[in-house]
Amino acid sequence: MTLLSIKDLTKSFGGIHALKNINMDIKQGQIVGLVGPNGAGKTTLINVITGFEKVTTGKVFYKGQDITRMPVHKRAMLGITRTFQVPQHFKSLTVYENILIPLLLRKDKEQAHKEAYRIAEKMLLSDDIKKEADALPIGKLKLLEIAKAYATNPQFLLVDEPVGGLSVDKMDAVIETIRGLRNEGMTILLVEHIMKVVVSLVDEVVVLNFGEMLAKGNPQEIMTQQEVIDAYLGEEYV
Repeated sequence: MTLLSIKDLTKSFGGIHALKNINMDIKQGQIVGLVGPNGAGKTTLINVITGFEKVTTGKVFYKGQDITRMPVHKRAMLGITRTFQVPQHFKSLTVYENILIPLLLRKDKEQAHKEAYRIAEKMLLSDDIKKEADALPIGKLKLLEIAKAYATNPQFLLVDEPVGGLSVDKMDAVIETIRGLRNEGMTILLVEHIMKVVVSLVDEVVVLNFGEMLAKGNPQEIMTQQEVIDAYLGEEYV
């Protein structure tokens, strides 16, 4: 089943096309990787899908429903949630409180309390649950960003560079966390530069370059295409 469908989507800022004529479908239960050089339009595409940016032309459909002009909060109510490349935590609140806030939007206090502890454990944050979020190192802040998104009970999660700046061991922990979300039935769009993460996780990869779709398909095949190597990976990847 197709969960998300993008049709002839263009997003312009003034006379500059950040995205141009994008067409793509994401099936339910997939992890789709979105890659490309800096400025290719990856975060802009996330912003458009989640409603943080308005479409210039084109359509976005979710479960067959046209959500092109739908505001952010209504998309969230449908199960569309995102993380941010730079973690957007409540700095002076604890890890527990950061996770609890989205839970209280849909659960009573007792249920939310129990669920916050469960999510912290799932996201490898149990030892930090009473710490102020701003005291966490970047790796755990990335996990907290995913934990807050998970607390909204998403069906479609858009994850923006979850392992940037992490050591290898922490990177592996995030990979396993994202894999576990898919095993629960979540559909994920993953923006990432680190090819180890992309190849190990995704079912399909989409390559953007200068706002246009350069390639789409199986990651092992796409990463050997010369146009992808020239535009993004570089010969040292081969």
